[in-house]
Amino acid sequence: MIDTHQSRRLAERQLWSGYVQKLFQTLEISDRAAAPDITESLAVFCQHHAHMPKHSLSLLMARSFCVTGDTEAAGRILHHDRAHRAHTESWLEVLSAGYPFPELYPLFSSRALRPQSLASAGTVWVLDLDKIRLTEADRHELILFQTVRVLTEQVSNVWKKTEGRGTLGINGLSRLTRFVRGRQPSQQLLRHIGDVLALRARKNSWCAAPSVLLLDL
Repeated sequence: MIDTHQSRRLAERQLWSGYVQKLFQTLEISDRAAAPDITESLAVFCQHHAHMPKHSLSLLMARSFCVTGDTEAAGRILHHDRAHRAHTESWLEVLSAGYPFPELYPLFSSRALRPQSLASAGTVWVLDLDKIRLTEADRHELILFQTVRVLTEQVSNVWKKTEGRGTLGINGLSRLTRFVRGRQPSQQLLRHIGDVLALRARKNSWCAAPSVLLLDL
């Protein structure tokens, strides 16, 4: 008896594998030593994440090459994707740093954390809180500050290579201030984020702590 489910899963994996191989050929990186292993591992991953956005797959491919030390191939992948082209260097800096990538991948994939160019500050990493889902429990004031602390600690990894030099832009803060009592709730949360980044800088012996910029109008 033919196992149709297994056959379908195999076909899905082969489809993803073929897509990745074709892209590698287009970018002339299919001959890289790590290309076959990266192709197969990504095909298996995508098989279990059928609705994979192109910009997310590009990051996974680039990260895979960065891990092997081939940042040139990673750069080609990022530059080929319009979603990342303008900030290829910023992405390479982050994707080639050593940290628990699975912690930040959901933020990268949802575009909740992304580089952006500002005339006043240059390239900053923007944390878009409007794109982050909060549970009812998270909205309790004490839990909210703890949630923001953990999130900020994770985000701080993007400045690992620059040893803290950079800027974190915050968007969507007004969404969270509804759950904070007292005067100037936005300033309370901003100070909290800044304090967490300062603690991370000291813990990692960085030469600086990332500055915080409120982007909400």
